[in-house]
Amino acid sequence: MPGPVKDAPPVERALTTDDRLALDKFDGDEDPFIVVETELCKTCALKPCLYVCPSQVYRWENGQLNYNTEGCIELGACTIVCPKLGNGAIRWSYPRGGKGVEFSYG
Repeated sequence: MPGPVKDAPPVERALTTDDRLALDKFDGDEDPFIVVETELCKTCALKPCLYVCPSQVYRWENGQLNYNTEGCIELGACTIVCPKLGNGAIRWSYPRGGKGVEFSYG
């Protein structure tokens, strides 16, 4: 049986969204740039934030909305869909200068 091929190129696989997000740096801010009135989310019929956020900042677990600002890539889609299709529970703004996400992967 032949041995391994010498100098074989590494096996490449497509990076998942989580793989790509793990390459970004996040400098947290003591002032939150995302504030959610989670009680309003309990009565939201569509919960659009769960579907529009590419980095899945918002998750529905055990009957309530949980969110992690450190995963935010600052797209701002949640602040558009929540008032239009949801209950208007999300208040979002860009983090203060020098804080927030720093992209490492294009």
